Amino acid sequence: MLDNQYFTKLVDEHPNGDLSKSVAVDKLCTLNIDPIVFENFANEHREQATVKWYHPRPFLNDVTNSQAIHANWIGYNEHNTTESNWGLDPNHNKQLKELVGQSNFDLLGIDPEQSLLRLLEYMPGHCLPLHYDGFEGFKRLYGADKVGTRFFVAISKWDWGHALQVHNKMISNWTPGDTYIIPPEIWHTSANFGIRPKYTLTITGEIN
Repeated sequence: MLDNQYFTKLVDEHPNGDLSKSVAVDKLCTLNIDPIVFENFANEHREQATVKWYHPRPFLNDVTNSQAIHANWIGYNEHNTTESNWGLDPNHNKQLKELVGQSNFDLLGIDPEQSLLRLLEYMPGHCLPLHYDGFEGFKRLYGADKVGTRFFVAISKWDWGHALQVHNKMISNWTPGDTYIIPPEIWHTSANFGIRPKYTLTITGEIN
């Protein structure tokens, strides 16, 4: 029997935990990106990728770690939540910004010099469990007073089993460059239960 009472309670007690109340999550824009360029970047820098799975870590805040603990309790672990991540290395972050290009940052309305990028690769069978963002990395770099906006950017072409759920909205059928804003403190989850790698880019910045 799955003991999910603690995670269920955590979500139900959150102000945004009621799935019957709709949340607007519309496509913001489509960036001009070439998925092959980003997939080549991942392959060329594969040995330098940060490979991690979803679990508590000492540099994350209590709220974020509590979510990870609850996810681990019901069975999320290194076998189903592993991601390859590029962008933690400052040089990779700089290179990713160059690949995105100034015109795309202008479209988003953010300053690339005050933004944080992460290229994420999820292999078939892996996911990012239900959570909402804490913006710890962004605030460590640019200040705790910064009000970050989290953009989800589709990199690889949508394929079997590639999905993003933001509250009660299921997002799929995307084209490379399709961009959505993940509202603050809104529960969301991303998964690849398909047959090809899923590449996405998160961009965090303060909208001008």
